[in-house]
Amino acid sequence: MDGILALGLLFTTATQLRLQGISVGPGELGLLVWIAGMVFKTLASGKPFLTRAVSALLGFWGAFALALSLGMITAMATGEAFEPNLVLHDVMAYGLTAAVSCICAATPSRLRRVGWLLVTGGAVSVSLQYVNGIGLFHIPGVDPWYWERFRGWSDNPNQLSFLCLMIVLLAWHLADTAASLGTRLAAILLMIPPLVAGRMSQSDTFTLALAVALPVWIALKLIVCVRNDRLQLSLRASIARLILAAAPVLLLCVAPLVLSRAGDVKGFMVGFAKNGGAEAADEANLRMTLWRQAIERGFESGMLGLGPGPHLEIPPAIVAGRVSEGTQPANLDHPSQNGTANFEAHNTVLDLFTQGGLLAAASFLWLLLRAAKCVYRAQSAGLMALVAGAAIFMMTGNIVRQPIFWFAIALCLTAQIARSEPRRPARPT
Repeated sequence: MDGILALGLLFTTATQLRLQGISVGPGELGLLVWIAGMVFKTLASGKPFLTRAVSALLGFWGAFALALSLGMITAMATGEAFEPNLVLHDVMAYGLTAAVSCICAATPSRLRRVGWLLVTGGAVSVSLQYVNGIGLFHIPGVDPWYWERFRGWSDNPNQLSFLCLMIVLLAWHLADTAASLGTRLAAILLMIPPLVAGRMSQSDTFTLALAVALPVWIALKLIVCVRNDRLQLSLRASIARLILAAAPVLLLCVAPLVLSRAGDVKGFMVGFAKNGGAEAADEANLRMTLWRQAIERGFESGMLGLGPGPHLEIPPAIVAGRVSEGTQPANLDHPSQNGTANFEAHNTVLDLFTQGGLLAAASFLWLLLRAAKCVYRAQSAGLMALVAGAAIFMMTGNIVRQPIFWFAIALCLTAQIARSEPRRPARPT
């Protein structure tokens, strides 16, 4: 069952492998099999299902469902036009992710084993996608390239980059908490394929998320070191205290130098952006346009939202770009320009604001903060880096429909339980 869950989480991003015309593929089928098996096993065992983590998730999903229902009522009352297939897509995705998150949170002892399977399978899967991309084998109907950006078996490069980010940070967490040097080295080696594929996707958010996750990991490591050794004098604790105390002074000292060399720093950062940063300004303007439209739509609905599905107009720049780009890569799922508001804000909080209003957006942020709080109490620097990376990625994409994100949330909410229990592999079923 753990292997089925890991494969299901991996292949939900392989959207080019889905059946033609429907949003169901090997990942979704695997998760449905796993959910059915785990529900049957839980009912047969008679063990309690409700834990603190599950209660938190049930509270969130209850508030979320209420928010979307109110949003749909608002849309129908105001005569909002929407595409039924897109609404159904979101409803099915939310139902699937709700089940995955709650069942994962109810079985915390299995999550570390699933994490190892996910990281191992992810390294193999990404490697196969790379081999497919360079033409060593061919899958009918699959195009691994989105112009010059690598997307593997996903519809777009951002799906692949988010998967790679989750695998890299999860592998880093496993390496950070490994019990032996060999296990730690194995986890670090498994990070290499998703790191390479994430850069090949040319996702600026992937690079930024890793750049933010690293200092977050270091900061929590130092804090944990100081807290654990606060009653005894040790060289490690003294060094950690010195670094924490010197950090603000060091930042003040280097700030003038950084400001004086701002041009060089900007050039260095632009070098990591796709196409050398040539599209950065246009992309930033496009996102600001979408975000302003999302905020306006949310307030127009009385902050109640407009129900599941996208609710923004396609920006003219995107329509013009499709015409000028000529031949399109295979397997592109563009929203049709038919007069219906069927585009997304590409920002998780704002997309939720347009769907479920203030209640949906606030409940999601509450759950994210609760996950971060649980991780901090468990003193898990690796999982805190995972939360930070996901928080950065949600600024430029809608990650709330991604099952692997909800696996990470369940892992964070149960971090204290996993830390207090002795590590032993769950028995395969």
